[in-house]
Amino acid sequence: MSTYALQRVSELLKDESTLERAREIKSQLQKEKSTVEYQLNKQSKKSLNNVSDNLKKVQLARKNVHDLRGKLGEINRLSQENKDAIERYEIVDEATTIHELIKQTDSMYDKIVGFSDLLRQINELIDEEVSQDALESGVPNLLRIHHLLTMALDFRDQSTILAQTSTDDVQRTMQRVFQVLPELVSRFDQLLVSLIYDIVEAVRTNNQSLLIRLFKIIDREDREDIKIIATRKIIETKERETESRRIKKLPSSYGKLGGLDESTKHEYPSPTALTREIKSGMISSRLLPRGYKEFMFEAIKKSIVEMFVEVRKEYQGEKRFEVLQNLDWVFNELMVVKEHVTTLCPPHWHIFKRYFDMYYAELNALVTELVNAEPETLIILDILDYDKTFQATLKKDFGFDKDTVQSVIGETEKETLLRDYLQLIVNKSEEWFKNLGEAETKVFVERTTPPHNDSEGLLFLDGTKTCFQMFSQQVEVAAGSGQAKILVGVVEKLCQLLGNRQKRWMAVVTAEVNKSLEYNHKLEKSEDGIPPAEESAGGLVEYLVSLANDQMRAADYAVAISQKYGAMVTKVHEKAISNHIEYTLDGFAEVAKCGSTGLIRLIFDDLQKPYSQILGKHWYTGTQAQQIADTIYEYLSDIRSQMNPFVYSTLVESVVEETILKFVECLKYEHSFKNKNNKFLECMKRDFEVFYKLFVQFTPEEEKEIIDDKFKLMEFFMDFACGPLDGFVEVWTQILEVYWDCPVSFLSAILRCRKDVDSSTLKHTTASAQRIASSPQRTNQLRSQDLQATFISRFAQ
Repeated sequence: MSTYALQRVSELLKDESTLERAREIKSQLQKEKSTVEYQLNKQSKKSLNNVSDNLKKVQLARKNVHDLRGKLGEINRLSQENKDAIERYEIVDEATTIHELIKQTDSMYDKIVGFSDLLRQINELIDEEVSQDALESGVPNLLRIHHLLTMALDFRDQSTILAQTSTDDVQRTMQRVFQVLPELVSRFDQLLVSLIYDIVEAVRTNNQSLLIRLFKIIDREDREDIKIIATRKIIETKERETESRRIKKLPSSYGKLGGLDESTKHEYPSPTALTREIKSGMISSRLLPRGYKEFMFEAIKKSIVEMFVEVRKEYQGEKRFEVLQNLDWVFNELMVVKEHVTTLCPPHWHIFKRYFDMYYAELNALVTELVNAEPETLIILDILDYDKTFQATLKKDFGFDKDTVQSVIGETEKETLLRDYLQLIVNKSEEWFKNLGEAETKVFVERTTPPHNDSEGLLFLDGTKTCFQMFSQQVEVAAGSGQAKILVGVVEKLCQLLGNRQKRWMAVVTAEVNKSLEYNHKLEKSEDGIPPAEESAGGLVEYLVSLANDQMRAADYAVAISQKYGAMVTKVHEKAISNHIEYTLDGFAEVAKCGSTGLIRLIFDDLQKPYSQILGKHWYTGTQAQQIADTIYEYLSDIRSQMNPFVYSTLVESVVEETILKFVECLKYEHSFKNKNNKFLECMKRDFEVFYKLFVQFTPEEEKEIIDDKFKLMEFFMDFACGPLDGFVEVWTQILEVYWDCPVSFLSAILRCRKDVDSSTLKHTTASAQRIASSPQRTNQLRSQDLQATFISRFAQ
């Protein structure tokens, strides 16, 4: 427990949420502690009761041994008194022994003379019974046959031993007398086998009397076997002790002369010892165990094996897996045994357990064969479903608990089956996703037909719907298995394939956007206006919009799957499913962002010319900002009705950032600001009034604050461009509060365009700005906050 406790503490310390969940974890641990204490208390009581019962048995045994010792002493005392009381006791005793021997000889003679009649009677009774249907006749002579046959066998056993101490002629005579007996034994055994095969059927036909007589015979045989085994051990012990005393009395030279060679050794007990005990009356029946109890269980096992052989014959080839839907008879057989057969035979036989173990072995072998036949995914689920039903039935109908219930597959094989199932799903899904990916990519690259419009006018492509139809089908099948591990495993594998699909989409988008831009650039540089040989299909903007919309649809599909199937499993498995779906949601967001980024690249590639003139000498009297605004307006107007509102709002925000970023990146040309008569400042206000009016048209009223936050950068831009030199540090400190990751290069680029800033001032100011930005206090403060990068961090000169 100490190792377990340390492991749990270690796991909790690794979990970042441990402190937040301290109370919940404490409650959970207290519950676990209570459970463990309850189990320990329960097990301790059980062990204490066992010890108490065993002590009572030991005390009872000691009392019985003590009483037996007293009685044996009393018998010995009476024996000595009788010997002393009777004159010439030895002579009387010897005469009595001779008289008993004469009686035994006379009895044996009568038995030998009448043995043939006895065998004929047994044979006729067996003929009578085997000529009829046992379940219809009830085998009325069963006990009589057994009684007579037992008499014959007992006489055979004793006579054979007695003959071994006589002449060879006597031994040959005995062999002739008993030569027919083995055949009768074989016929009786066959009769018993037929009855054993029909034990369950006998219950169904109300032949309980027949079963009681059958079990009575087996029980009697078992008791006699136990008795003769114990008797032989007593005789063996007595004979060994006598032999040991005899050897001790021999002279020491006897052994050296070879008196104790191998020929003097024999098995115990010897025929002589057994003969002596037969004559004394200690042995009055058999001399060897006959094993009818195990004979019965072997016959039961054979009958069950043969039933499953027939099952395999019935369900072979293409039908082999149908057997799983036709095994209810096994439970029916076991229920008959549990409810009826167990009440008709001795409890110590544990006959239901023996039956169950035999059926379980055959079921396990049958199901293992099905597993090794490399079944398809649905068949694997059928096997696992049967195993679940098997265990549930054992608990509900047969009283098994979680400690005794068994998987018909076996835990190791079960895990293998789960892996096989998941691998089949992966293989098929990989093939489906590959084919879908090739088809999707072809449609996206060729763009021969426009995307589809849904009921709201939003653009979409077919691939996402098809993809999630496949996803849902596989998850639905996995959920139908009732196996949480399978459901979680399928979700995990399919989410991995979705992740690969998302990466492929981003690669395709990037390649197509690059291809389109290269084509446009080559076309612009073409002097004769002839398009380049390698053309780029049109409609890329619409396809990018469709792809971005599809990611929102995909996210909705994924969330619906997570909610639906997460509710079917435990909290642990629900968390696992949720985590896998979260992984795909992040991926869908990345693809949508990639599509939006592609759109922005296309939009602003059209604006390279007006942007190249920003802050230049023609800018002060030009309309570059209006040209940029008009182009952006055209794009955003066309896209607005076609794009998902959430994706569109994100796109607009990104366009705002890109518009400003491209504007300030014109500082790389190092134009000189014309601050005379506030000319530069007026032009800046002019342009950003144009931009602001543009973007408020595409932004809901409640989101205009976002635009204001973006445009705040231009206030700092104008402060740096037109403000006093001694105010730079204060403005720089303010800009870092709004844009925490604003690069020093942004300030440096602005200062280079100011005529009143020399190289020394530039160097001193940028150095001060760098110290402020990277001060230890500020760095530590930023580390403690989960900050997202701002758009100005992408500023490039």
